[in-house]
Amino acid sequence: MVDDKAKKAAIKEGGKKGVDMVGMSDLGGVKFFNLAVETPAGDMELLECVLEGMNAPVDEGAEERKGGAGEIGKMLLSAGDSQVAFLCHVPKALQEKTEGFSIKEWVEAVAKASGAEIVSETEEVVKLVAKGDPSKEQFPLKMRDAAQAAGFAYIKSKGLIPEDDSDDYIPEVPEDW
Repeated sequence: MVDDKAKKAAIKEGGKKGVDMVGMSDLGGVKFFNLAVETPAGDMELLECVLEGMNAPVDEGAEERKGGAGEIGKMLLSAGDSQVAFLCHVPKALQEKTEGFSIKEWVEAVAKASGAEIVSETEEVVKLVAKGDPSKEQFPLKMRDAAQAAGFAYIKSKGLIPEDDSDDYIPEVPEDW
């Protein structure tokens, strides 16, 4: 059982990251994010609070915008001292309109990279946990990083992340320069 202060902090982190995701999505069209979060420290209940904050409707009258990411697909990763908690949320409508994407394949890529096991699953939300084991060189932070890389590679392989072509652009220099 986590305390109210920890829940409030997790919801706050989710709200801030949610509005950031919406901004990036609006600017670049990205609808899927693979995101490490700190506040939960590997605790699934707190990770659910982060998701709650991310998906909360935006209060347009509030001083600070928070949330609004309910329509975005996200894989949240949180490492603690003894385990990594993963929470994947992809709205059904987004799954249906994203050709070639499979929530199952995304979750499998993350699970394979980290040794995580599914602890619960619905059509839109999958929760996984990977237990660390220092005697086997399995450290939660390294497991989270490997899972994050694998999750990102999956969504990139499906063309859901724009290619970074910033290095490809070479401006023409005028001859009289």
